[in-house]
Amino acid sequence: MSPMGVGIAELDGTPGEAMIDYYEERAMGGAGLIYTEVCRVNDVTGVAMLRQLSMTHDRNIAQMGKLTAAVHRHGTKIFCQLHHPGRQTMSALIGGQPVVSASAIPCKFEKQKTRALTTEEVKSLVQDFINAAVRAQKSGFDGVELHGAHGYLIGQFFSPYTNKRTDAYGGNFENRMRFAVEIIKGIHAACGEDFPVSVRVSVDEFLDKTGVSEDYIHVKDGVAIAMALEKAGAAAINVSCGIYETGAAIIEPVTYPQGWRTPLVKAVKDHVSVPVIAVNAIKEPQVAEKLLEDGTQDFIALGRAWLADPQWGLKAFEGRDKEIRKCIGCLNCFFSLKSCAPVCMPPHCSVNPRLCKESWYPELPYDAQHHKVVIIGAGPAGLSAARTAALRGMQVTLLEKEDHLGGLVPVAAAAPLKGNTKFLTDWYEEELSRLGVDVRLGIEATETVIKGLAPDAIIVATGAGPIVPGKIPGIDKAHVYTFNDVLNGTSGLSGKKVAVIGAGIVGLECGEYLNEKDCTVTIIDMLDAVAPSGNQTIVLDDCMHLKAKGTNFLLGHALKEIKDGSVVLTRTSTKENVEVPCDAVVLCLGLKPERTLGGKTGRALCQCI
Repeated sequence: MSPMGVGIAELDGTPGEAMIDYYEERAMGGAGLIYTEVCRVNDVTGVAMLRQLSMTHDRNIAQMGKLTAAVHRHGTKIFCQLHHPGRQTMSALIGGQPVVSASAIPCKFEKQKTRALTTEEVKSLVQDFINAAVRAQKSGFDGVELHGAHGYLIGQFFSPYTNKRTDAYGGNFENRMRFAVEIIKGIHAACGEDFPVSVRVSVDEFLDKTGVSEDYIHVKDGVAIAMALEKAGAAAINVSCGIYETGAAIIEPVTYPQGWRTPLVKAVKDHVSVPVIAVNAIKEPQVAEKLLEDGTQDFIALGRAWLADPQWGLKAFEGRDKEIRKCIGCLNCFFSLKSCAPVCMPPHCSVNPRLCKESWYPELPYDAQHHKVVIIGAGPAGLSAARTAALRGMQVTLLEKEDHLGGLVPVAAAAPLKGNTKFLTDWYEEELSRLGVDVRLGIEATETVIKGLAPDAIIVATGAGPIVPGKIPGIDKAHVYTFNDVLNGTSGLSGKKVAVIGAGIVGLECGEYLNEKDCTVTIIDMLDAVAPSGNQTIVLDDCMHLKAKGTNFLLGHALKEIKDGSVVLTRTSTKENVEVPCDAVVLCLGLKPERTLGGKTGRALCQCI
């Protein structure tokens, strides 16, 4: 299990009940080695999150020992990942002072005032890492990892893009390696040669994708760094890529295929003799197995896969692949954590509602009376409720008026490169069959149907449908469609000039779908930015694909009227009208709840789950 910040540590930097339960559940679920989330080594300049593990004080050793003991109970090993964010943090987290780095070069993503560390401060930080490793060893950790990837401080020293120093810690390759080498050797001197130190490395920063022409870490440099780390005593190399400025390479969206990092990983594997560990966007056991068989890497690291299903490893080991609840790559975990950072709420997972709430919902109470429950709607909410009720021993009937499960999930999965979204409905179909849920497709939930089932409780999970603003002239014309019509294929649009109204994520995905159908697409929105409230990693990824296909964007324009052969827009800044020719109009204006059934749905839902 690779390191993932989840922000549920206690404010003093120790793991409380919630974090211990979170890690122990993954140990029980078959993780052979768990890396903790980033653990800070310095409280003055090294804070990455408000609720973050910390190894800066001896007083944290005892509570850290409870975490390692909980993991060890299940035969799992655990490493503490030692971390300093350098310039990739917020000044507000370190008392408002400038953030620090190898050189005074601000991160273009965080955009914080940045100062260069003095030589004396660098030496002091070396000792901070060593001291943290000593505390980790005393806490019962089986080893430590240095986070030298993703543009954090150690990586900032590695890279010529961020290291312009002229002292002993910069100026040439050997000097740029010195910070990490001194830390590794210092840990071994303090903890013993048999206390393993792995190092995570971004072997390619991909900065050319953002227009950077300066030198940075390319694959050949990443390989050289890995070789130097092995020589310094690293027990393993954990291969990754990217920095905050190329964030999609770090936490990739669904459009990236499984195993896409293979060339990077193999390049390192071919040049070092210590074990190579890597995350590789893996969702399925057979993909992981092939990477091992091909000699691409020695250890398979899974990240978000463990968030989606804490029993991923156990199910894979027992050959229960179809029971694995796969990560769909939606990035909701990362986006929700970042959004909730000011109030320190746990991240949300779109497929696993118990993520980081394991101690809140430890065991489902069993319904010994086996009550009858009718669930109306087989979208994600209805499917989740059906599974939960069945696990509790209830007799469950699921009614869906359409001929398929998943509600809008199959629609979302129809967008180019988003097919993995269908992992969710495939899993529910398998689960509901295994649990004996009576699934009735093509059945509308009429009063007669429901009375005939004689339920003890009803859950209304009828979801939502596209917003269609009725007051816009021409909105009911035959060439006006919703995103649902486009992505489910019923619109039949191909080779047309199309105006997509709405530049949110759905509008972008409709644009990509229409591009694949040889349409000329203009995406229109009254706002001045593309999907400002959406996950920007996904937005940038979608926009890259759209721009490559020549998609036009017309922002700051509101829809006023739809005519035959054009749309009339109002430019929000000047209030003047603009007419844009088109053959068809696609509305991507969001969703409204389906409330036609009504009833005491909240009460019924609570009674069931």
